Amino acid sequence: MTKPVSLPLDSLHKEMGGHITDFHGFLLPVRFSSITEECQAVRTHAGLFDISHMGRFIVKGSGAVDAVNRLMTSNLSAVSPGKALYGILSNESGGAIDDIMAYRFSDDRVDLVVNASNREEDKRWIANHLPKGVSLEDPSPSHVGFALQGPRSGEILSLVESLAVALPRRGALLLPAPGGDILVSRTGYTGEDGWEFFGPEHQVATVYRKILSAGAPFGLKPCGLGARDLLRLEMGYPLYGQELTVATTPFDAGLGFAVSTKKGDFVGRKFLLDAEGNPLHHEDHRLLVGFSVKGRGIPRTDCIVSSASTGKVTGVVTSGGYSPAAGGGFGLAYVDRSFAEEFSLGAPAHVRIHEQSLPIVFRTRPFIQGGLN
Repeated sequence: MTKPVSLPLDSLHKEMGGHITDFHGFLLPVRFSSITEECQAVRTHAGLFDISHMGRFIVKGSGAVDAVNRLMTSNLSAVSPGKALYGILSNESGGAIDDIMAYRFSDDRVDLVVNASNREEDKRWIANHLPKGVSLEDPSPSHVGFALQGPRSGEILSLVESLAVALPRRGALLLPAPGGDILVSRTGYTGEDGWEFFGPEHQVATVYRKILSAGAPFGLKPCGLGARDLLRLEMGYPLYGQELTVATTPFDAGLGFAVSTKKGDFVGRKFLLDAEGNPLHHEDHRLLVGFSVKGRGIPRTDCIVSSASTGKVTGVVTSGGYSPAAGGGFGLAYVDRSFAEEFSLGAPAHVRIHEQSLPIVFRTRPFIQGGLN
């Protein structure tokens, strides 16, 4: 068994009382206080997350934007320099190799942030599909990343890095630093306003510590993976490996907004869109739906979903949890395409939790209101 990697902020996390876990081969805090407290801090004040496990790539060379655009489902060519774009890195069958953030800085430079568990596979896939003259760099092993999220994030950041505060939503910039540029973006994974930093270890870790200190009077809390997962689930955001896999398309996951019907050819287009650019639906693919549990019960990954009328198994939970803000137990599940519409119109269904079948009802996403909705 491979020993998990200790990240640069690990000793600081332990000093702060972080409960450390092995997450895809990286040692990261799952929580510092309680997951509920940390979620509440992000929704009302601010939270600070270590995301150093994620991968950062730099794609350079003549035509870098066009090269990356051919590999993702959304249209990077339509994005202005200094902007970030969410998209799916798709295979020839329209399946999700990963969901990524792309940052366009010029026609000849694009930065990418990818999921930790997919970094090596993404790197191989992208490098193998780049044209001559376009290269990929992976500075991830020597970089630190963090996310500052919450309604008071801007106030806190203004005391530490004023250039970053001026970014518009989904804006991005590069700050020169010894050892490489610092990528700063006004994005996040919580549904709240916030900023993300990726760059050389010493420089970014210093900013992280300064934000921790400056944020204390504003109610800032260090937050772990548990809060990050619950916050994204409250928003109905997908997690790769659960809602997204190589067997699921963006349309299966309710991410049609991340598929451009206007741009030219891209890998997987023929499976996702017809000749006129209309979405193709594949009857053998399940659809992702949101639900909440009626009464007590906390659904978890792999819980079975069935029709209450027929007893037939119709799907499986991909992510689940408990949130007072979302009304109790809730989650996301892939269900048979034939049942998805019935369920959305009120057809009764059950989820199996600890040998009990509990009633569930369809929920639209996001599960909570507020933030940037």
